[in-house]
Amino acid sequence: MKELQPDLLNDYEHLITRGIERHGEVPDFPKMEDAGIERKELDDFLFEVQSALDSQGSQKAQLTKYGIVAIVPVLIFSAFPEAMLPGGKYSLYVAIAIGLLLAFLWKGLSMLLVKHRIARIRANHDAAALYADRVEEYLKQHIQQFNQ
Repeated sequence: MKELQPDLLNDYEHLITRGIERHGEVPDFPKMEDAGIERKELDDFLFEVQSALDSQGSQKAQLTKYGIVAIVPVLIFSAFPEAMLPGGKYSLYVAIAIGLLLAFLWKGLSMLLVKHRIARIRANHDAAALYADRVEEYLKQHIQQFNQ
């Protein structure tokens, strides 16, 4: 169950803010002044993006929701005689397939909603988004240099 616990210090908001705190004085690190933004604007952007990413809930809560959705058709099918159900004696498998399909659809829709929400936030805060992208790219390159 430990792997289902959220890792609060490794989220997007903390990645960018810790990168700025650790590498902000390095000469080739992207500067906020060059991007034409203030710290408050960046903090607002990072908070909104992180809240969109966290809107689905923890991994444990997501798995619980999708598991319940997947089981509901089985429960509904169990209320009717086997002769009335599609698939006859294989109706349990039909119910499981329907439940899994519903769970995957729900997961897909929730992922699309999060992507759309983040795209809208990025469009509203374009300068902060570009700066955060530059910081993230710098951090990726910086980490690769240490790994080589």
